[in-house]
Amino acid sequence: MTIDRHLKHLAQKDPENRQKALLDVLIQEGLEFSLQEQEPSIQNPRGIRNYLLTPWSPEPSLLFCAHYDAVPGTFGANDNAAAVCILIQLAQTLKKEHIPARFAFFDGEEAGNMGSKFYVSSLDRTSLTGVINLDVCGYGDTIAICGKGHEKKPVMRPFCQKKLLESYRGQLLKYLPKSDDSSFRGLHLPVLSLAAVPLWDIQYLKALASYGEGLLGRPPEFEMILGQMEVISTMHGGYRDTPERVSSDTMNQIYHYLLDGMHSLLFHLKDSSSFNSESRGAGSCKCSCLPPLTVYTAPNYFLPSIA
Repeated sequence: MTIDRHLKHLAQKDPENRQKALLDVLIQEGLEFSLQEQEPSIQNPRGIRNYLLTPWSPEPSLLFCAHYDAVPGTFGANDNAAAVCILIQLAQTLKKEHIPARFAFFDGEEAGNMGSKFYVSSLDRTSLTGVINLDVCGYGDTIAICGKGHEKKPVMRPFCQKKLLESYRGQLLKYLPKSDDSSFRGLHLPVLSLAAVPLWDIQYLKALASYGEGLLGRPPEFEMILGQMEVISTMHGGYRDTPERVSSDTMNQIYHYLLDGMHSLLFHLKDSSSFNSESRGAGSCKCSCLPPLTVYTAPNYFLPSIA
């Protein structure tokens, strides 16, 4: 099965058809789920429909999430049907391997992270050990990873170790545009945000990291720099915002990166009681002296640049 087998079906321009497409795919893939709904309101006229995969293990675990909505009238293929496809494939594999994990597909990200905020409002924080959010993951040859310090947390260290990053052309950055990851930032949970970009876009992301929020917002040059990034053309109706522009190689790159990160996490932390204690929010980490992390199974997966 190809990782992009559902991409065109999920990349619907109409929001209602997009929701129905995700429902069709989850049923077709045999993934059990629950629907988390919020009724329409003045603030959110369409309401919210989050799709949460039923956990196959009751123990606390990482949450992998991605928004499935798009700017109305656009394909939203790279933003964010590609990430949804990656997580569906990852969920199938982890379930088959009996590796604990949780998965959520959020509505309303383009309206201000409404779906993830609604999810967080009723979240049992002790059910999660951390959050990895995927947004814009189908174009480019480099994985951009932003943890804002959380990359040093034990549950996230396997995904940020040097050998794994080199194998999958990953780069740790101090800035990525806000996505659903921001809804989890105040919960004292480790959070990583992932995106795929062409290598030459990394310089722009590093430049953007130097601009703070500020009381008066960001200066005009911030938007100018952001607009120079090639990946922007794949979003919000840009001229590369089509399913045909999404790369299955890029999607596979991120899928295998995440899978190897999970294998490495289990390999090193399987019997660590201190990890379990921190995962449940029990205070400071007791396992800062873990042995150096090494990749569990990480093939070299170098990709050509995408024109």
